[in-house]
Amino acid sequence: MEDCKPWETTVEQLYKEMYPALYIYALRVLEEAALAEESIQDTFCIACAKREQFLSSTDPKRWIMCTLKYVCQNTLRTQAKWRKLLLSLDAGGHPTSKTPELMSVDVLFCDLSGSEDFQLLKRIALDRCTVLEMAEELGISVESCKKRVQRARKRLQEKLEVCI
Repeated sequence: MEDCKPWETTVEQLYKEMYPALYIYALRVLEEAALAEESIQDTFCIACAKREQFLSSTDPKRWIMCTLKYVCQNTLRTQAKWRKLLLSLDAGGHPTSKTPELMSVDVLFCDLSGSEDFQLLKRIALDRCTVLEMAEELGISVESCKKRVQRARKRLQEKLEVCI
C-alpha cells in the first residue's frame, strides 16, 4: 500500500468499512450472493472511474450507497430483459420450469457472440431495433434481415436447449 495514491487509500478504506452493509443491501435486493458481490465491485469500479466526483461529494459513503442502489436496479433490469427473451423463445410461449440461470450474454453465447447474426439478434432483442431499421442499417432487404433473425433465434434456441 506504500505506492498507493491518496484516493486509492480512501477507496480501499471505504470498501473495507462499508462492505458488510453494502453486501446485506445488495443481497436483499438481488437475492443472489454472486450478483450482490459483483454489484459491489461494479460500484467501486464506478467510484474509481469517477473519483473526482466521488471524492468531492459531501458524503462519500452516501455516494457509494446511491451508486450501489443504481447498479442493483440496472442488474435487475438486465435480468428481467433476459428472462423475457428466454421465455419468448419457449416454443409454447409459456414459462418453462427448466429456465436456466441467467449468465453473461458473452459467456453463454461465446461461440455466437462474434457472429453477425448474434449481434443482429442482440440489437433487436435488447436495443429494440425493428427489422426495418436493422435492414436499412445493414444495407440488406427486410426479407433477408428477417431470415438472419430467424437463423439467429434458431441457434440461440439450440444453445439454450443444450444448457437446460
